[in-house]
Amino acid sequence: MSLETDINPILLVIPPWDATKGTSIYYAYTGSKQATENQMIIVDAETDVIVYNQLFRTFEKVHHVPALAIANGGTYRARLRVKLADGTFTSYSSDIEFMAFATPVVTIDNIDGQGYVYNTDVTFVATYSQSNGEKLKNYKFSLYDENEHLIENYPVRLPSLSNPNSLSETVNGLEKSNGYSIEVRIETENGMLNTYRKRFIPLYIVPSINGVVSTVADTDDGFVRITANLKQILGTKVKALDSADNSLSFDYQDEDWVVIPQHAPLIFTGLGMNRASDFMMKVWCKQIPNNTKFLELSPVGDKPIAIEFWKKSDRIIAVKKHGILNSVHVSNIISIPFSSEFMLYAKVIEHRIDLSITIL
Repeated sequence: MSLETDINPILLVIPPWDATKGTSIYYAYTGSKQATENQMIIVDAETDVIVYNQLFRTFEKVHHVPALAIANGGTYRARLRVKLADGTFTSYSSDIEFMAFATPVVTIDNIDGQGYVYNTDVTFVATYSQSNGEKLKNYKFSLYDENEHLIENYPVRLPSLSNPNSLSETVNGLEKSNGYSIEVRIETENGMLNTYRKRFIPLYIVPSINGVVSTVADTDDGFVRITANLKQILGTKVKALDSADNSLSFDYQDEDWVVIPQHAPLIFTGLGMNRASDFMMKVWCKQIPNNTKFLELSPVGDKPIAIEFWKKSDRIIAVKKHGILNSVHVSNIISIPFSSEFMLYAKVIEHRIDLSITIL
């Protein structure tokens, strides 16, 4: 066959691509005759072995390489020639080198499995990985509303030298219960671009605070002492189910102590602080029988994992149950006389519960 030698095709730059997905490679051709097909040859750059040689029928200036035509993790050279309407071919274009590697994986770590975050200001942390060892060049976060309208583009950032696969951005002013999407756009050292977007809803407590102000006359020094106490109530108090008594009321002693029947522990459900983890509490206790569950905290959700508090003779035990799995956390060991008052201090951070008792 004769060749049209006046104009040869020119391959455009080929960005890195994932060989398991295939790609479209574009070229320019300004010859006078109509092109009906194009032929592409791809060669392994290390071995010079031809790994792909196919004709593609189209009037467009593109060659679609199918998935799995080559392998990820290699460097290749591509060249292309055009078949004209009269059956002749142009000469091949100059070689263009490119790389093929697996699509990088980006995961956002601090959006939980139900799509919630638990603050108005959140530092989103994402983890980058790539199976062929392709390094990250830069990244950028973007925030969208529930209708996918852009709220804010954050600056392009470089990965840290100490932890190059950890990406982070602080987002401020999230409104409770509104829907958002956070997007991470990454660029690798060899020019592969990828984006990852995930929806989330901020779910945090807007505290309801009651102030209690009391005044005490100090007759010795001639002034009035004013004491202000803030009281925050989280969740809803309910009573354990009792077929004989469905009341939610408890008896009180000295208008201060809650009297807890042995068969009906004090239960709080819908606790935002427990749902979000990371909280502390103090409970003043007295005259709790041994081997008794006296308190339960239950988070929001259809299948919440509650925290049960049990009184033993010389310790307090916190138990979390999930299916057949039990997580047991024990306080300091100290003899607890039945007649003595004691304070339970509990600190919950993620899945760890620190307990401490002090005899008063």
